[in-house]
Amino acid sequence: MSGRGEYAPSLHLQLIELDEDLKRLKGFVRRADKIAHKRDVLLPKWLPIVEDYLTKEGKQNEDNPIFSYCTVWLFDVGNLSRGIELGLRAIELNQPMVKSIRRQWPGFIADTVFDWAQTQAEKGHSIEPYFGQVFKFVADHWKLPEQVTSKYYKFAGLALLRTKNGEVTPSHVGDLQRLQQADGYLAKAQELHKHAQVKTVRNKIAMRIRALAELNAQ
Repeated sequence: MSGRGEYAPSLHLQLIELDEDLKRLKGFVRRADKIAHKRDVLLPKWLPIVEDYLTKEGKQNEDNPIFSYCTVWLFDVGNLSRGIELGLRAIELNQPMVKSIRRQWPGFIADTVFDWAQTQAEKGHSIEPYFGQVFKFVADHWKLPEQVTSKYYKFAGLALLRTKNGEVTPSHVGDLQRLQQADGYLAKAQELHKHAQVKTVRNKIAMRIRALAELNAQ
């Protein structure tokens, strides 16, 4: 299979070729080289097959390791938009996770997007729309370990308190509703996991709310 449109005629043969590609991928020592190979070689080669698979009625409930690997690779190369889209489809279609990853799709998506959001926030960059998109599933749909759900609520609360350079500073927030929403998220984080470590920032929020109340009373 040399390019788009020149696919092996059956999933069985495609999986044999995929296995060869996975062996070649393991030959790369540096993580950056692995990512570049996924982005520049493997995804352009295999993603069209996944897209074709998703358009075929009656085939979508069959296990398809190509689908699973491409979804993971999309996250690996930083294409969160497409990765989340296919990850949610993988959950919907009950596709198995790739064998080398022990987590199931919800846990994998949640952890990967959380790590990305943490890096973005520390740099003062936006974490949306991807954090908010996944947070809704973590909060309302996926049954993940309490510690994972807790860290999402905590991060959502802290995000409402961040300055443009990424620092968490309740004292710069002048919106009472924003402060209350942040405190609500942090309280939920504490409820879910007793070691969430939100007490200090919640005390700072309370101080800021009192300061705003005193200012408005003048």
